[in-house]
Amino acid sequence: MTKRQLGYLFILAGLAGIFGPFLADLLGAGQFQGVGPTQRLVLLAAVAILLVGLSLLPLGDRPA
Repeated sequence: MTKRQLGYLFILAGLAGIFGPFLADLLGAGQFQGVGPTQRLVLLAAVAILLVGLSLLPLGDRPA
């Protein structure tokens, strides 16, 4: 696995973490109105994962 592939994997995980809680609310899984405290923590962690993934992309095809 290369660093670029690992970066894409982190980006996908970050996007899933960003859109996952909102999709759960859309399906009626949450009881909060708006963004709850747990969703804020998940969003912050997902943004951090996304940024790590973006930082791995320029490193190219070197092994991870």
